[in-house]
Amino acid sequence: MMTMRYFDLFDYPLKKDEVFKWHFGKSEVGLDELLAKQLVEERDGYYFLAFRNDIIKTRKAREIISLKKIKKAQVIAMILGFVPGVKMIAVVSNLGYLNADKDADIDLFIVAKKGKIWAVRFWSVMLMKILGQRPSKKVMKDKICLSYYVSEDNLNLEQTKVGEPDAHLCYLAAQYLPIYSEDDMWQRFVEANKWLNKYLPNFKYGEYDRRFIIKPKLVWLKNLIAKTELSFEQRFYKEIQLKKMSAELKQAMNQGDKKVIVNDQMLKLHLNDKREEINKIINE
Repeated sequence: MMTMRYFDLFDYPLKKDEVFKWHFGKSEVGLDELLAKQLVEERDGYYFLAFRNDIIKTRKAREIISLKKIKKAQVIAMILGFVPGVKMIAVVSNLGYLNADKDADIDLFIVAKKGKIWAVRFWSVMLMKILGQRPSKKVMKDKICLSYYVSEDNLNLEQTKVGEPDAHLCYLAAQYLPIYSEDDMWQRFVEANKWLNKYLPNFKYGEYDRRFIIKPKLVWLKNLIAKTELSFEQRFYKEIQLKKMSAELKQAMNQGDKKVIVNDQMLKLHLNDKREEINKIINE
């Protein structure tokens, strides 16, 4: 039932194979029993909580919207792919499973080369500012949200759990959709996050998840530019960003609740992290 409740929160009915794929834990009630108890209904091959058949139309509409956003994300990934130190880019949040509404921004997860996370964030944010692609309080639609970076030696996201289990984190991490990958970084991410199967026993990443990955270009030139880096640059990028970081982010960083994490291996800047609230809802 947790699986059905979770996706219902996001107006997302499931196909039968998806109910199996996203089955949470080992003791969750099966689909046949939920149907027999009339807690779940089926229509046109979709399964949803009782009296919620209207979300079928929502899912289909959002998929069309999401595919358009993915195309833009691929263009942005091609640009950010030229930033020295960028190793992988994935679309995350609702867009990761093609369930974004028309006013949503585009959330990206970026993997940086070891020791380069501050430079990668500096230049990726700078590029998006120059191109007018950063979200603001007034304009969010289709803008590029750059709030999550990890270094290539810190790919395991289990460390960011809030509570046990953190169902929302499990579903989010399992729905990362790669759009750019160098040096087989996506496969390395997959291997580092096999812990997901403790909570999602039927889940596995597959070739289908790679369908939007674009081919890196001029990697040799990017690597050549990276070799010109001066010894003090990384320290400079870190100091200037910490100095400009908002007081709100700094306060959240010091709370230790894993919503905001700032170090040389992870920059997780999610002030609006709602995992605790969502986990509470689906557990109740």
